[in-house]
Amino acid sequence: MICCIPYEQIEGWLLTLSEWKSRLDEMKEQLLRIPGLTQKFELVAIHGKGNKNEAILHEVIRRLQLREMEIPLIEMKIQVLEGAIRSLRPEERQFVTDRYGLRLANNDAMDKLGVSSKTYYEMRKRVLERIYYFVGGDDSILGLQDEPLWEQS
Repeated sequence: MICCIPYEQIEGWLLTLSEWKSRLDEMKEQLLRIPGLTQKFELVAIHGKGNKNEAILHEVIRRLQLREMEIPLIEMKIQVLEGAIRSLRPEERQFVTDRYGLRLANNDAMDKLGVSSKTYYEMRKRVLERIYYFVGGDDSILGLQDEPLWEQS
């Protein structure tokens, strides 16, 4: 039964895919600096009054949470959505690339695909439904919030 498909939410996932990839790259870049932060953290205690710098400690903890919780979640979201896209037919993948990857307006994507308005919107509906069911529908990991998982003080 096809009912209550959240088309706008699915489009949101597709439009957010490039942002997830960028954020993932940024988070991985931050992790590269953990050893330097740890060394700096120890030096503060050696040369200071024995008190380790809390700001550096919080940053090390935040980056460890990136590695243990946030990066795996965003990697999984990317893999699930890219898997759904790969499962589509070539013309449907092209639709996803044009409309959501390149962010073409509906009319421009329609022209590029060389299809009528009716065919375009039928394809849109079919593609979004296929993606929705592939990723697990209402129970999809894609529905989990992207906000930082750590508690900020």
